[in-house]
Amino acid sequence: HPTPPPAAAIPPPRLPHVPLPTGSDPEHVALRRAIRNGERVYQQLCYNCHGRQGKGDSNVYMESIGHKPADHTDLASMQELSDREFFIALRDGVKDERGWLTMPPWASVLTEQEMWDVITYVRHLPAASDP
Repeated sequence: HPTPPPAAAIPPPRLPHVPLPTGSDPEHVALRRAIRNGERVYQQLCYNCHGRQGKGDSNVYMESIGHKPADHTDLASMQELSDREFFIALRDGVKDERGWLTMPPWASVLTEQEMWDVITYVRHLPAASDP
């Protein structure tokens, strides 16, 4: 039997470079952990709609029906959402004016800590540099 050609290597996704705090005190260590864990969750689940960079430009279907996902890199619009409002949106999902889900609820998938870590990561995305 002839040997099949090697599979083309799939390049790793290009992720934003979110600056991490460098201190060794407990607050910086905890923040670093939260950002890294939030990035892990975001890049597994949230990127499908919000994109690897968080710009909300990766879901053609949602845009075609008038529901462009939030741009998490837009500091001004993200500051309009409190952490509590953000948490509730993650936990319960987001519905449009017709009552249709435009973002699924994540409460059955993520722990509360993971949701808070995603919020921490997203809050740092506007400071990220392009890969």
